[in-house]
Amino acid sequence: MSTAVETLSDYELERGKPMPSLLHSIVQSNLILLLKSTYGKTYHVLPELSIAAPDNRPLVPDIAIYPKFEIDWQNDVLRSEETPLATVEILSPKQNLSDLNAKAQRYFQMGVTSCWIVLPSMEAIAVNHQPGKYRFFSGDETLIDERISVELPLGEVFR
Repeated sequence: MSTAVETLSDYELERGKPMPSLLHSIVQSNLILLLKSTYGKTYHVLPELSIAAPDNRPLVPDIAIYPKFEIDWQNDVLRSEETPLATVEILSPKQNLSDLNAKAQRYFQMGVTSCWIVLPSMEAIAVNHQPGKYRFFSGDETLIDERISVELPLGEVFR
């Protein structure tokens, strides 16, 4: 009996996560645009930023939300040593939810205040403020994250 072995792409090997899909990309860009247009004076909304972790295995959230800071255009950073306030992970078709839950656990251990897990095929977002405790938002609801004072209409995220 032969077993098919799936070959990982360079993207997946480099970032340690599955290749994003069309829905993943649409949701990610919608979230970035909404967050930047509504909260851009308060937060930096940063996609695919490598973040240093205490276990020396860097994390790369789909979106990291940081308090506004002064940008040093003369000195770029390849891996942020600063912990974001919030992270957003978007479930990809080749990813399983338990992997994202484990990643959220690592974020909390680093001091992240809020982790969002986006489920594109369900048009839903789970807001997590502590391991294993989620508040789900779906349909025409408005996502409310009190920890970072953010409100987003899901109809705008999933359009």
